[in-house]
Amino acid sequence: MPPPGPSQSAGSISADHESFLSRLDEVTTIEYPFPLPARPKLSGPRVDLKSWANVRPLLRGAAGLLAVLLCPVATLFLAAVAFLSSGVASGVAAALSAACAASSLRDCFFLHYVTDGGAGGLGCGDGEHAGAGFFCGRSARVRAVRERLMTRLSPYRPTPYLYSGDLLTLAPFLFFKGSVGGRVAYRRRWVRVPSAPAPDGKDGPSRRPSGADSDEAVALDVAFPPGGHDAGRPTFLVLHGLNGGSTEPYVLDLARRANAEGITLAVMVARGMMKTPLKGMDSFHGARTSDVGCAVDALSYALSGRKRATNPQIVLVGFSMGGIVAANYATKARTDSGLAGALSFSGSLCSEKLLLPTRAVAHSLTTWQPALAWGLKATVVKPNQHNLAQRGVSPAFVEEIETVTDIDSRLVTKYHGYPDVRDYYEDLSAAGRGDAAGREKLNGAAVPLLEVHAVDDPIAPYESCFASAVGDTENVALLATQHGGHIGWPQGMAPAGKRWSFMIDLAMEFAAAVSDYGDRPPYKQNAGKK
Repeated sequence: MPPPGPSQSAGSISADHESFLSRLDEVTTIEYPFPLPARPKLSGPRVDLKSWANVRPLLRGAAGLLAVLLCPVATLFLAAVAFLSSGVASGVAAALSAACAASSLRDCFFLHYVTDGGAGGLGCGDGEHAGAGFFCGRSARVRAVRERLMTRLSPYRPTPYLYSGDLLTLAPFLFFKGSVGGRVAYRRRWVRVPSAPAPDGKDGPSRRPSGADSDEAVALDVAFPPGGHDAGRPTFLVLHGLNGGSTEPYVLDLARRANAEGITLAVMVARGMMKTPLKGMDSFHGARTSDVGCAVDALSYALSGRKRATNPQIVLVGFSMGGIVAANYATKARTDSGLAGALSFSGSLCSEKLLLPTRAVAHSLTTWQPALAWGLKATVVKPNQHNLAQRGVSPAFVEEIETVTDIDSRLVTKYHGYPDVRDYYEDLSAAGRGDAAGREKLNGAAVPLLEVHAVDDPIAPYESCFASAVGDTENVALLATQHGGHIGWPQGMAPAGKRWSFMIDLAMEFAAAVSDYGDRPPYKQNAGKK
């Protein structure tokens, strides 16, 4: 553990830890706070994830992704065969090479990579601007955050042989193992939350548990530094990605780094994820911010003895779906967020732009979303078949769903009562529908809110970052890299060595920038980094 700051002795860190744990025990429980719900007996057909109707979109998407990834390599290989051979074989190889080259040139992500953003048209839908850069709101505070990050962090340089946003997304999840760096010793606590049926609405962050049997509970997995909690450091509250949890490898990397630098980190496990119990009918949906509000209350009380402290130490970090929730919470909560700042990686500020008729959206729908949708069927749909059946969602209905957009537009709206998917996306987006009301909502963020996104993100196309609105806000910023993929950003010739260091370094510096102790150790260790 780094040495304590100048105003602290090593002994006081232990006292900090004991006080933190004592107060945390007042507002959370070690055991699940309700009788474990009985598993209902299902009658009739059940969701079969291995049925052809459920597997077919998955296989089709995988085949499409494989074809996109192999075409550039096949072009070069077949061209070499045509050059080295003769006769019919040479002609056939040349024709196949030309066909593969034509297919590669139709791939907007490959074109974007080989031209360094000069072609491909990524991010240009709906009048948005595709250029990479660090866009910033008007307040002095968020501009100071930008200045610190630009000064202390090196610009992102992608692994040169990962030649598209698809590969930059896929490679880390294939080759970066979660076990590298050692075990993270989480302590699980349970936070009581309201059932909070949809819609979340403007008051979502302020909803509290009623104390009635209808309340639910979410898991809070807390990782402490080796020397215990240090009140002189910020505290991370992490929201994981879709189908994830506290054991996602990029979350583990952040936990290890934070703990090594004396920072406590807590992961809020989304409702029902990681096989956590769900008592009632109100399962996870992306617009709900009340669970985050209750987690912030619990951590704030553990830190200061007050809920939603006026001098907050909590830095909210969200990845992918968690990033969407983090940004939405920060804008809805306005001056009552209880946060020092909010950071979103590969989330979106305006999800309605994911419905645009662009090539990037079509690519996401056909190649990536089938796998994500199949995962949601496994983690959300199948465990809640009994509840779904009560609201008219049958296994046959589930088999008709092929993409995440299908889940949002058909299942979430039906189950949670949204009139249509645009109403749902308005409720879950920091910028609403992207209209005047949405811009006003986005400007509600009262603390620095940083969205980090790659222009070549193949899952959440760049238009969803709503770059054109960021400059009209007070406290919102957007760091857009030309390359990086989705929750990827691999670097160097041997990216497994650096892993997710782009995101982790950025999260650590952001925490320092939005806190009052940014010049204290260990942050000075990074001061010369350019």
